[in-house]
Amino acid sequence: MIKIILTLIITIFLFSACSQKKSTLSFTHDLEKKEGIYSLKQAKYISIEELVKEIEHYPIIFVGDHHNTKKTHDFFESLLIELDKKNYKLHLANEWFSPSHDKLLENYTNDVFDSQELKNRRKWEKFTSFKWEYVEPLYEIVKKNNGKLYGINLSKEDRKKISLKSFDKMNNEEKIFYDSLDLNVSVHRNFVMPYLSHCSKIPQKTDEKCEERMYRVQVSWDTYMAQNVAKISKFSLKSPKDKLIVFAGAMHIEHDLGIPLRFSRFSNLPFFTISNEKILKEKDIKVKASKADVIYIYE
Repeated sequence: MIKIILTLIITIFLFSACSQKKSTLSFTHDLEKKEGIYSLKQAKYISIEELVKEIEHYPIIFVGDHHNTKKTHDFFESLLIELDKKNYKLHLANEWFSPSHDKLLENYTNDVFDSQELKNRRKWEKFTSFKWEYVEPLYEIVKKNNGKLYGINLSKEDRKKISLKSFDKMNNEEKIFYDSLDLNVSVHRNFVMPYLSHCSKIPQKTDEKCEERMYRVQVSWDTYMAQNVAKISKFSLKSPKDKLIVFAGAMHIEHDLGIPLRFSRFSNLPFFTISNEKILKEKDIKVKASKADVIYIYE
């Protein structure tokens, strides 16, 4: 009898160990090649109206952006329009602005000046090569909704200080932030590192490996944006009709490993994630089960 019990315990242990090694990152949804909104929660294509219904009880919505892609911005625009139709109050936290731009954004939403002036004051063309005409409609919808815009990005200067460990140039608050960075989330590191391989082509400024410096910046980026989302949520989410939508690059959102992971350390508010998947002619569509709650598939 003892031998049978021991055999059973060993069998359970072996199977449980195997199941723990199998991460949900390895499971995929095999999809037909067509554009549309696919819910990984429901494992089926859904309409924009069904998407709004899915996010009804989530105060925080993280939306991954494929920069300079018109179709993904058009999709996000249609989502904001649908939320507006349902009388949700829209609060948009945007990677393209930092907290230092909040007064600028407030003046824009209060109709002190128009979107062209917002572009000029942001010095958009000096700041980025991404198309203003893709993001402008998003800001206009929020403005017409009487909603609010917020900046959450870490400045280029601060990212440089963190990359080079320029402690002599950091003030006390910046040093505290640097010391708070958690660089030991292995699943996040394994996800991000392959995308930093181009680092070897960049002229080196220190003896430290470029990939390590870039990874540290990525973590600081995610952490800073997560902190700001948590702060904004405390004063913007006053009723079930308030939605805080976080619009940032897809890598900051996917698999809940970037901003969402860090956000969950600052807040217990439930969140919903949306990302994108581009159809490639030579490949089947295989989407990781953990990529997001919903993905927009486009050609």
